[in-house]
Amino acid sequence: MDVVGDKRDFLLAYQKLPNGLLKNAVKEIIRDIKNDSIVGEHVKRDQIPQYYVKRHNVQVLYRVALPQYWRLTYTVFTLNLGEPPKALLLELMSHDAYNKRFGYFKKKSA
Repeated sequence: MDVVGDKRDFLLAYQKLPNGLLKNAVKEIIRDIKNDSIVGEHVKRDQIPQYYVKRHNVQVLYRVALPQYWRLTYTVFTLNLGEPPKALLLELMSHDAYNKRFGYFKKKSA
């Protein structure tokens, strides 16, 4: 499967990662996706953040837990009927950023 990364949300974060456990884990996930494996957890359609729907028209979303509490999100799609699917790596983010993106942050009581 072809795999590409969103230039703003994925590639910028990936390029800033130092060599080590986290970057190696991301490389392994990319390799698995290229080999037509679905990695991670499928996100229910009603739980897909509107950010992804508006920005990329995402209908199918997967999230992957990474070392150091980081998360990777990606989608799989086809451009034309009969063509092989493609994967778009959407975001690579810390757990705090992930919680905000998915609306899991806790509101402080007054």
